[in-house]
Order: sequence, then C-alpha cells, then structure tokens
Amino acid sequence: MLRSTRGIGSAALLVTLLVFAAGCTSPAQPAGSLLASPAVTTTPLPTEAVIATTAPVQSTLSAPPVITAAVTTPANTTITTTIPAIVPSTIPEAALNAKIVDARNHLEMLMDSNVADTIIVHPDPTQNCEVKKSKELGYLIDMTTGDSTFVKGNYWSIDAGNFSSLMRTDHEYIIIHTHPRMWVTCAGSGILNYYSFSIGDLEAVANMTEQGYHVQKIIAIADKDYRIWPYVADGWRSRSEIRAAVKQIEITREIPYSYYDPVFDQTFYDVDNLMPFLADELEYHYTINQNIIT
Repeated sequence: MLRSTRGIGSAALLVTLLVFAAGCTSPAQPAGSLLASPAVTTTPLPTEAVIATTAPVQSTLSAPPVITAAVTTPANTTITTTIPAIVPSTIPEAALNAKIVDARNHLEMLMDSNVADTIIVHPDPTQNCEVKKSKELGYLIDMTTGDSTFVKGNYWSIDAGNFSSLMRTDHEYIIIHTHPRMWVTCAGSGILNYYSFSIGDLEAVANMTEQGYHVQKIIAIADKDYRIWPYVADGWRSRSEIRAAVKQIEITREIPYSYYDPVFDQTFYDVDNLMPFLADELEYHYTINQNIIT
C-alpha cells in the first residue's frame, strides 16, 4: 500500500498489505469479506533464463538530445522552451532482460534474509502474539544505460523517493521491489497476506510520471512474479482515475474489493482478486509468473 503526496520531490511508499488476525491488538478482517480467486485465463510468455549475478553495465552517453517547442503566451509573444527527449537504450534487449532476471533472482534470495532485516517479535506476550516482518528491497534498472541500483526500504514499504532520487527525466526505467511474506499470529490465529500490487504502488508510479520521470514497468516479487505496465508509454493513470475504476468494478461485479478499517482509519483492498479487473479497466498489461492475465 502506498502513501503518495503530490509535487516535485514528493515521496511515496510501496507497502505490503496486511490484514491482522482476530485476537491481536489490531482489528480483525470481517467474516466473509475474503474473496475466492477469480477465474483467469493465462497465456504463456517466453521464459526468461536464470543467470548468475553480474555487475551493472556501465555506459557513457553524450549529452541527451532536446526538443525545442514554441509556446505562445496570452500577449501573443512567442518564447522557446526546451523539453528533454528520452535517450534511447544503448544495450541489446537480451541484455536488458538478463538484468531483470538477475535482479529478480537476487531479490528472491534476499527477501527473507538478514539483508532484509527479517525479525520475529512478540509485541504482546499476554496474547501470545508473534509478528514476522521484513524490510522491502528493490532494484532500479536504467533502460537507457543498463545500470541497476539496489534500493533498501523500510518495514512494510519502500519510499518512492529512494527510486526517483536516482532517476533522470531523459531516461526510462523499470522498478522491481519485494512484497515479502509477513504474518501475525495470536494464540494460533493467522493473517492474510496480499502479494500483488497495492493501489498505492500504482499511484506512486503515476505520481512519478507527473513529475516527468519515465517508468516503463513495475515488478513485484512475492509468492509469484507480478508485472504491470500501461498499453501506452507513460500511460499511468492518476489517483482519481484508479479510485474511480475500483468503484466501477465493485458496482459492475457487485462484489466489495475494498474494506474500511476504522482503527487504522484506512481503506484496504483485496488486490490479489481485484488487480486482473483493475488492470483491464486502466488499460494496463498484467502478468503473473509471466502469464498474461485476462
């Protein structure tokens, strides 16, 4: 789940969605609110080969080209403004795919390790509660140069500013991050963990686009490999469009995919079941383990 703020240099959080079990100090998920997985059709995509970890590709680029546009002011005077153009990739597509596979494999290895500061705590001994949590990890892959940069977040989240602070507005990027399995148990009860993209993930990338950054695709590594990207380059939908699409899906399907928690004063979403429909509504491609979800 994401907390996204507007404006240049704003930060957003990419967070794993949790619903706490009954008996804990946190609120319980209402009975009957969990949904069965929707029937989906999968179409296999080409399988990517697993490769060993390699050092980032270093590339030296000349100054990026610019586009000069004429802008007419209300006083009918003409001024010239300069808009940076995206510098095209300097590495072959196969090498870029290898970078993605390498980053994915590395994150799968690290997501429950000491690198992720995975801990188990007992916040309330009187309730016999046990909590496991890990910090989210990620990679930013520069599609222009092939460079990949490791990013370490916080428990439950990664600040989107950790990515955008490394980005240039004339380059294109792929963002990969983990949604590690986390759980809370109290006297034998368990929690539900949602693995797919949070609504906040989608809003964060839309906010980056509004700031002039170019994110081609986001990938979440959890129980499966989740990928999402818009039909059209930079076609990430705004927060209001995403929220409206969720409401429309709930009305059309007559199923609630959102749940307001009064204790947290926050709305949670059943993203694992919602995302196939939401991706279609927003005109995004969506894959699970590189199978197209329709």
